[in-house]
Amino acid sequence: MRKISKKNKKEKWPSVSFIVCTYNCRDLAERCIESIKNQDYPGKIEIMAVDSYSKDGTIEMLKEKKVKIIFSESKPEGKRGAKWSGYKNAKNDILIYIDSDNKLMEKDWTRKMVKPLIKNKDVNFCVCRMAVVKSDKMINRYLSLMGTDPFVDYKSIDSLLALRKLKLKDNGEYYTYKITPENFIITGGYYFTCKKKTLDKIGGYTQDTDVVYNLAKNNLGNVAIVKDVHLHHLISDSIKNFFRKKISWAKIFFEKQQYNRDFNWLSNDSGEKHKIYTEILINLLFITNFFIGIKMAIKDKESAWLLHPVMKWLTTTAYLYSFFVFYISKI
Repeated sequence: MRKISKKNKKEKWPSVSFIVCTYNCRDLAERCIESIKNQDYPGKIEIMAVDSYSKDGTIEMLKEKKVKIIFSESKPEGKRGAKWSGYKNAKNDILIYIDSDNKLMEKDWTRKMVKPLIKNKDVNFCVCRMAVVKSDKMINRYLSLMGTDPFVDYKSIDSLLALRKLKLKDNGEYYTYKITPENFIITGGYYFTCKKKTLDKIGGYTQDTDVVYNLAKNNLGNVAIVKDVHLHHLISDSIKNFFRKKISWAKIFFEKQQYNRDFNWLSNDSGEKHKIYTEILINLLFITNFFIGIKMAIKDKESAWLLHPVMKWLTTTAYLYSFFVFYISKI
């Protein structure tokens, strides 16, 4: 019998669980699920939807697509939330969290996102960049560059990458960066790829920011930013709707989350306080972000950057408004 060399053996790829939280989002979820099903990944793929009892046909669509459904009455994030339920019920080696309004843009997206985890023992989790799609409205193109929360651009990996402010190590198909508690930056949950056994070490998946913070605290903050793969994120269709959503998010944070999170945005650390106060001042004064927007619009040849001062001002205003409403209500 002919001996098969190790070189010619078929490479074994780990099994993958995609976790998608859904609620009354039939069309968006179908778009997301189809992009996962179109992947050319050579290993096993499980698609799991954690649904909060949708009533618009989302559940029926998921069943038609043969998606595993877990029901959860909890909000998507937080301890014992929907994302945690996905973590607990997933059986595969690699977990990939994406949002229901996401679409994987390349057929080899999964393969490229998983590869750093199996080829580089120092990589703890992977993210990618969002696609800036020319046919999108200007606000969605801007948010695809800067991330879903322009206010925290000084701590957001999406924003810091877009503004070329991170010193990255080039590993060929991906970059790497070491996140530590002292130099903490956040990553979104809409591309988060990690080994399940790594999440086991921090008690599972709770809230996006807290997961990254707990990984960093446990010396597991080495992130790979994978090149040449993107996801299309439908974040917002208008500035007005985005502003309303930010006020809603801020209200939830001040009323329910600020004292129930592992990472404290309102830290007592003097250095962190200085950063956030400086950020508020710069955003409200408008002028610095005005020039940054013009510079980046020219550099990237992308007109969406011209929204930069407006979006920074509006997001800051939304948080300040919610902050004062909350504390006045306590008086």
